[in-house]
Amino acid sequence: PRCHGCHPALTLPPQTEPNVARVGRVASRLCQELRLARPAVCQQAVELFQRDVVTAWARSVLRPGEACGLLLGQRCGHWDIMADWNVTMPGTPKPPVRPPVPPPPGAPVEHILFLTDLHWDRQYQPGSAVACPDPLCCRGEPLGGPGGAGFWGSYGKCDLPLHTIEALLEHAVGTVANGSLASSRPVVGSWQ
Repeated sequence: PRCHGCHPALTLPPQTEPNVARVGRVASRLCQELRLARPAVCQQAVELFQRDVVTAWARSVLRPGEACGLLLGQRCGHWDIMADWNVTMPGTPKPPVRPPVPPPPGAPVEHILFLTDLHWDRQYQPGSAVACPDPLCCRGEPLGGPGGAGFWGSYGKCDLPLHTIEALLEHAVGTVANGSLASSRPVVGSWQ
């Protein structure tokens, strides 16, 4: 049953549904019918990523059977990651390789700390469930007893508590002169 909605949904090209919100509603309904997540998670995750998904869908070279196989597994279509791909390279010749030139002795030294993709969760709760059906766990009431989310964070489907990032930055201030912070996406659980 999971496959039945995938092929028809992907057969209809996104150009016939120019309204991104309408495509989002279809994707949210499909997510719920396929039971990929709870209805609230489906709806809010689709709202967050619908523009990116529609753009990727419109530019995709995958046929519906390949996309369904990629998204839902081999029972829903054939997707072979090892298949041959043709990549046309431009005719422009590569520039010559120039080996790097090290700085002269005694040149000033700059220390840079570059942090990227720090995912923090404002709803992180130490002691809460590390495993849950949602895309992001370590939230909610503490379980009481061992096995819950750690104070500084936990592996699995958990982002970091704010106090871990604050401690990291406080430590970095004392050890690194210059730093940069970058992030490519909102928090994974930003649907809540």
